[in-house]
Amino acid sequence: MNYKGNPVLIQMAGQLPQVSKLYRLVMTSVDYSTISDQAKEDFFGFSDLDKESKDGMTALVLLKQNEHESYLQDMEDEDRFRMCGIIQMLADLVQELDED
Repeated sequence: MNYKGNPVLIQMAGQLPQVSKLYRLVMTSVDYSTISDQAKEDFFGFSDLDKESKDGMTALVLLKQNEHESYLQDMEDEDRFRMCGIIQMLADLVQELDED
């Protein structure tokens, strides 16, 4: 479990929309595997908004369910690529922390 929260992870999460599920998971210091799963799901969504998940939902619908809707309203391609990078770095760090 991630009871204390990791300061680097928290700082990285500060770049995410504060209403997003991923941000809230990091800030509430849930276990790393849960954060990792959410990061993968969000990365999937931001990488291609039209892609369909295994459940048949589009990535855009998935991101809205994960509370990224306000961010998506004014998002440009550059914003989407930036978000992918942030989420990927966060996911990589979480994976490393989970292995320790």
